[in-house]
Amino acid sequence: MSYKHIVALAVGEPFDRQALAFAAWLALEHEARVTVVPAYPDAAASVAAFGVSAGGAYPQEVFEALSEAMKTTQAQIEQVCREVCEETGLTFGPGDGAPRLVLADYDRPPTFALSRHLALADLVVVAQGLLAGSDRHLIGQVLFAERAPLLIARGDPETLSGLAAIAWDGSAHAGRAVRQALPLIGSSKDLLILQAAEGQRLDMDANPETLNAYLRAHDLGGGRRILVEGSPEGDALIGAAKASDAGLLIAGAFGRSQFAEYIFGGATRSFLKAKDGPSLLLMH
Repeated sequence: MSYKHIVALAVGEPFDRQALAFAAWLALEHEARVTVVPAYPDAAASVAAFGVSAGGAYPQEVFEALSEAMKTTQAQIEQVCREVCEETGLTFGPGDGAPRLVLADYDRPPTFALSRHLALADLVVVAQGLLAGSDRHLIGQVLFAERAPLLIARGDPETLSGLAAIAWDGSAHAGRAVRQALPLIGSSKDLLILQAAEGQRLDMDANPETLNAYLRAHDLGGGRRILVEGSPEGDALIGAAKASDAGLLIAGAFGRSQFAEYIFGGATRSFLKAKDGPSLLLMH
């Protein structure tokens, strides 16, 4: 059980290196192919659209300058790709065989590129820094529009082979996250099952033994249950994962509607707000 096609998003920021380092580590672990998708905005198109809406136009020199800036961003992303491959021993560039990392051509707008490349992606990797930037809307597209499993990289890639934790409430979202995380669970040294005491559903769906039976059916052993006290639920769960030195937290994302999560918060929002701690494997 392994990942074979991993997509990493790059937006031309220094934190791209973290996402690419995680993707390269996973590629070597799983003999996978990594597609790096440039997802920075099309500045020229945005300026042109604004000019039309404002009833005016911009000089050609403006568009030429923006086009050159985008070429520079693409070149910077390629340079980071080459450096990460050189540091890890991963093959860079198109070709047959894996493990390998390939930089996709820029596709305008990036939302189209995500739809095209994520259709057959086993995992999507982004850096923690993307959550704080102007491109954080890409997180929503991956989770809600493309329904793809998302790995938010934090710390060092080697932590993925350490302790993993599952935030388990028996929901469909949590179940989908577990299914998509099976390759990572298989390579972890130990596993915890975290359950929030507040509002705990005492039904068969939330029974940790149901989860353990599923994991044992995949020859992955089982996890140790920890009942987590504290409120709000998300803060308590991420705090328990950090206190246990977990390198990965697996969780369903936005179990309620996105609008409700925006208005009322929620566990997922707490996970995303944490600036350190374990990497996150999220699935809506």
